[in-house]
Amino acid sequence: MGGEDVVDDADPPSASLDDTSVFARLNAEEFVRWTFLYGDRRVISGLLLLAVFAASLLLIRGGLITPAEAGDITAISAALVGGMLPFITVVLAINQLILSEEFGSTGAFFERLEETREYRKRIEDHTGYRPTPAEPSSFLRVLIESKRRTARGLQTICHDGPDDLKSRVDAFVSQTDPRDRDAIETLEGATFGSFTVISVILHYNDPWQLQIVRQLREGHRDDLSEAADGQLERLEELLGDIHIARQYFKTVYMQQELADLSKILLYVGFPTLLGGAFVIVSYGNLLAMGLHPYVYVLVVSATVTALFSPFAVLLVYVLRIATIARRTAADFGPFVLQQELPQEETEIMESS
Repeated sequence: MGGEDVVDDADPPSASLDDTSVFARLNAEEFVRWTFLYGDRRVISGLLLLAVFAASLLLIRGGLITPAEAGDITAISAALVGGMLPFITVVLAINQLILSEEFGSTGAFFERLEETREYRKRIEDHTGYRPTPAEPSSFLRVLIESKRRTARGLQTICHDGPDDLKSRVDAFVSQTDPRDRDAIETLEGATFGSFTVISVILHYNDPWQLQIVRQLREGHRDDLSEAADGQLERLEELLGDIHIARQYFKTVYMQQELADLSKILLYVGFPTLLGGAFVIVSYGNLLAMGLHPYVYVLVVSATVTALFSPFAVLLVYVLRIATIARRTAADFGPFVLQQELPQEETEIMESS
């Protein structure tokens, strides 16, 4: 459907590619997805730091880093410690961004409460579900279930209608129903804060669906019965509700990610800064003790890895946040990025 990744919509591999090439390509795509979105940030940070540790060992073995030279090691440590100091500014900026959404007057909070209450009443009127769930994943699941029932009801109503209208409604339902079913199953029992809910938010392309519904209403206005027109109007309302919920929950999730990032940067940065300062001050004395050369190799590699840890944490968290923001940058109302439209869906829209 329209919200899938570009790689999902690519043409199938040509016959000249052997099975090994296809298998390698699919594995590479899955690895990229895991790295950018689905992977545990702590695991990816650990793998990145393991790569830094291995690279340090290789540089030492190649003679580019010399543990026997105290001046070289203290210079490297001092440079990395100096590069860590701006992280204090990063943490403060992140927390300022998060707290800016929390500050406000009593009037502002009252207005937000009233708007939320009105939105929930709107959802209850559109879905018939009272009261609406307070848990975000259940709330979103109720919306998608209602939208799925409405789309299937539209298909039933249009079953005896004109052939062109019937075929287009059948095509719409056949393309959207599997995605609705998968989203409902994924959200069942999911806890907000996990990436499971965000994966549904990323891939559920309601702007594309809204565009198709609008085209059905405009292109077949003379063929629509009153019941069919009412179903299409309800579909538009539900898709708008889903869109608002998706955008809000995405914003809340990204705030949580930024809060976790600032906290982890503090947890990692302070002991790392302390350890780097210790190496700068005492590495010369440690070298004078005449320990086994492997001890100094491990100390230097561990020091370089530890001093890179805040950078690794910042990289993997910002990578996912930026990917989510990029994937939903133009996801507003009926606007859809062209590269997110598979060819068959473009043909459906052009035929109206």
